[in-house]
Amino acid sequence: MVVTWLFTYAVLAHMDQIAAKDKFDYCLPSNSSCWPSKDLWNELKSKISGGKLHDISNDDDYNKVCDASATDPKAAYTLEDTGEGRCMQYHDCSKKKCDVEAAWNIPEFSVEVSEENDIIEAIKFANKHNIQVVVKTTGHNYAGASMGDGTLLIWMRHFKKYGEIKKAYEKCEESYDAVLKVGGGQVWEEAYKAVGNDYHLVGGGGLTVSAAGGWLMGGGLSASSRLYGMGIDQVIEFEVITADGSKVTASKCENDDLFWALRGGGGGSFGVTTSVHYKLHATKPFCEMSFVVSDFKEPNYDSKTVFKWINLLVDSAPTLDTKWGGYWTLASGIFYYQGTEEETKDSEFYKKINNLGNISWESFRCGESYFAARGGPDNMGTDQTSQKEFNIASRLIPMDFVQNQPDKMKGILIWMIYNGYFTFNYIIGGKMMDVATDATAVHPAMRQSVFQIETFDERLIQKLREELPDSGAGFNHAAKNEPDWENQFWGSNRERLETLKKKWDPDNRFNCWHCVGYLQGNDSTTGRGYTLSLSILLNLLVFIAVFLRNY
Repeated sequence: MVVTWLFTYAVLAHMDQIAAKDKFDYCLPSNSSCWPSKDLWNELKSKISGGKLHDISNDDDYNKVCDASATDPKAAYTLEDTGEGRCMQYHDCSKKKCDVEAAWNIPEFSVEVSEENDIIEAIKFANKHNIQVVVKTTGHNYAGASMGDGTLLIWMRHFKKYGEIKKAYEKCEESYDAVLKVGGGQVWEEAYKAVGNDYHLVGGGGLTVSAAGGWLMGGGLSASSRLYGMGIDQVIEFEVITADGSKVTASKCENDDLFWALRGGGGGSFGVTTSVHYKLHATKPFCEMSFVVSDFKEPNYDSKTVFKWINLLVDSAPTLDTKWGGYWTLASGIFYYQGTEEETKDSEFYKKINNLGNISWESFRCGESYFAARGGPDNMGTDQTSQKEFNIASRLIPMDFVQNQPDKMKGILIWMIYNGYFTFNYIIGGKMMDVATDATAVHPAMRQSVFQIETFDERLIQKLREELPDSGAGFNHAAKNEPDWENQFWGSNRERLETLKKKWDPDNRFNCWHCVGYLQGNDSTTGRGYTLSLSILLNLLVFIAVFLRNY
């Protein structure tokens, strides 16, 4: 009998050691012994401005309330404000790990926050009851990091927008001609309109993407990043509510380690950003233009012009004037040039595109600023969303690879034409490379690359992984199932990020897929289903031990 009990206690002690090393021990709705009662939830509701605490746990409601047509150019606007925070811009991300065949991954409750105290009360409540927290503004994350079954969602869309421009701003013994204070609920369209033609703002392409959230903390690639740097290179300071419910400022001279982590470590990991002071630049004329290879479609497939375009792109990119930026595919381009129409058409790269042969210019628009070139307050276009499934993936292409092995780079792109074809890519480098690889938390490769290639076919991304196994992935456009994702997202910066996660969020209150410090739950069941808790398992082992003793 003594041997039996010693065996039992040895098993229990060993299990406790395992749980302490890697535990997903949040309280889930299925555990009535810890999950807050209705009265406790109502108490939280009374502390939220406007009482905007929403029960969004009915999975069946998703398709009803998140109904927007994928062909509707305004779908992104519908989804950013609909569904009390549950709607994702790409609907497969309403499921676990954005797997359209997986179980639902809808949070239990959402707190529609509008002021800092709402966030503080939500975090304090989650800490008291050991509830996992996720953060979301408009739902553009391709990995579903802003979702989580059985979680409390902090929904930022209706938080303060700010949008105020401050001139002669000083911080950390440095002076700035002008900065924009961006609010935690602000999207890029609102930020662009706040600045107008008065200054240049390094911002995102998607107008409904959060300006202070995931885009920024994932690095923030922009059409003007080659000229001014990434989004994170524009940040002067963050205001953040941390995992213990405290409000802190993170800058070069205050909480500088958190400042480092927030610039590339990803959204939803280290706290809830309530505002960002963002550097503005003097306004300058810009031109926006797009072209396509005219006959690159069935039955013609003008591969001659396409091959000429690929040769031009690969040969030009490493030394291209930093005034050029934008996006390209294997048979088209959407580019921005900092200059007047005359200067643009006189530039060497424009002339070479124009001389490719069988191309057509789809658009050409110039203005006094980037904002004007994009169409100004009334005619800026944005991404169409609301697809049922979206399989994006990305790979960073090192500058030295393109410079030293241009023929191999061209060969990879030509192979892609015949094995899936569609990509949508950034041309990067330029001023992005002036920042040290360890100065921010993004993968060091981001500072050493000339392209970020984005694919939508598994064959294409696998080809890039095989050819460039250590080049890294662009965090904001990475595959939801990226192998070895921690290393591919952060490279040599990963270890420091994990250390800082333990410092700023020791209980892993913020826990999400593709986030620093992610703790894996049981993906085969949901938080609202049956779960075998540790206490139940321990009791079961004790019962077995007693049974063995008697029989």
